[in-house]
Amino acid sequence: MPNSKLITVLNPLGTPPKIERVPMAPRLDTLDGKNIVIVDVNFPMTEQFYDAAINLLKEKYPKVNWVVKSKTGSFFNKQPEFWKEIKEEADGAVVGPGHMDTLGPAVVGWCVKLEKMGIPAVPLICAITPEMEKKVSFENGMEHMRLTFIPYEVVGTSEERCRQILEGDDPITGIPVLDEINDCLTRQPTEVESKTGIIDRTIPRLMPQDTEENLNRSFINNGWTDYLPIVLPTEQRVAEMLKGTSRKANEIVGKMYPSTPHEAWEYTVEQVAVNAVMAGAKPDHFPVILAIAASGETSLWSSVTSQNRMVVINGPIRNEINMNSGIGAMSPFNEANAVIGRAWTLISKNLGGGAGKAGITYLGALGNSFNYNNICIPENEEGLPEGWTPLHIQKGFRSNESTASIFSGFGIIHGGSLPDEPHSQVIKNLFNGMKTYAMVSFYRGEVMGMRGVLLITPQGAEFLKEEGFQSKETYHDWLAENLNDPGMPKDKQLASNIDIIVVGGCIYAYAPGNMHYVRTVSIDEWR
Repeated sequence: MPNSKLITVLNPLGTPPKIERVPMAPRLDTLDGKNIVIVDVNFPMTEQFYDAAINLLKEKYPKVNWVVKSKTGSFFNKQPEFWKEIKEEADGAVVGPGHMDTLGPAVVGWCVKLEKMGIPAVPLICAITPEMEKKVSFENGMEHMRLTFIPYEVVGTSEERCRQILEGDDPITGIPVLDEINDCLTRQPTEVESKTGIIDRTIPRLMPQDTEENLNRSFINNGWTDYLPIVLPTEQRVAEMLKGTSRKANEIVGKMYPSTPHEAWEYTVEQVAVNAVMAGAKPDHFPVILAIAASGETSLWSSVTSQNRMVVINGPIRNEINMNSGIGAMSPFNEANAVIGRAWTLISKNLGGGAGKAGITYLGALGNSFNYNNICIPENEEGLPEGWTPLHIQKGFRSNESTASIFSGFGIIHGGSLPDEPHSQVIKNLFNGMKTYAMVSFYRGEVMGMRGVLLITPQGAEFLKEEGFQSKETYHDWLAENLNDPGMPKDKQLASNIDIIVVGGCIYAYAPGNMHYVRTVSIDEWR
């Protein structure tokens, strides 16, 4: 029979920031005679969209001075001077289109910035994840922002098709797009749209008492788990987890967000402990989990590219908590590897700004099975060839320090045969297969360099040493030279950074990862 005993558990969520409402700027009485800027957000292969927009709007509203003004860089570039120029030059603005994952939220944020400056702004968004844009506008203080949506097909589309899109209906509201643009700029704000004040989103520390069965179902229904069984975070279990650190329960560990345009949530040591309990971790694992949380890096980055994350543990703690750096290190054959990686996922979902909500804060087109517990491995320091340096020492730490190194990317490409050609060449060929990704420029005028990871077994590392590579650095430099065409300018070279990690065992194998290094954090600080 189900256990009907009532129990108390802690809420697994982090602390969302208070929201300061942003009142909508006063609207224009008419567009006639006004200067309206169309902000080109610099996404590649969308130039024809702005040609179509400027020509169509000039035909539709000939008494309006329409101007296209191009932003530079990506959504990471804040460019305050650019927005200041628009404030000085424009009576209103149309910003977009917000295409894909993080660009849609960025467009919303830019429009809020303009509204704060007193400039009426229209966020033009591709209708792929409308609920995400609504959430972001709420987080930015404009819960009732007037959003205009267009079909998703603008990148690489002909000018004629872009014109048809702009002459058509908003796929979400059914209202003609041009009418919505006019309405957004001219209809005066309502009382709700003019509201000011603070939205307080305080989250209670404890959940209401209930049965174990009901609480488990509540955690699942609220999206607080990875949909595998969890350990309910009772006060006793959380208190036991807190014995794994000398830090105070109410100490702030850090902040985390699903991606740059989303809001960051704050979290304490106790809130991290709640999620560590849920993942099945032990107090001995807790310093590692706290260090990962302190990095501020989510494992559930919001991108249509279905990304994943990796954490590499170095130093004495690897052996203290019996992590597996040998055979099957990346597989579910070790408790510490498994639960620490899983805790990172739960932290990202519950503490990291509400990540992991499909279509809202998680946009992976296919998803990624690594997201269950990521790639959580210790480097096989004992298996390093003589002269090869552990990763944490390469990153500036001492050999007796314990660290967690965070990597970001898309996945790995396996190899493992024993070919006739040198092993250094075989690995180079695998990295060559990643050049397509490395050369993609997501914003006009930018070239991305290749950033990668080589996961190689101790035996594979020994083979490389036998071929003359006496250190990780010498093989890295050889790759950097040989992955580029002779005479390529330095700022266009692909192999900007490839980290080498020795892990696994038994037979020769290698796994070039389409990933890149983010940062290394101390674990000892969280003991």
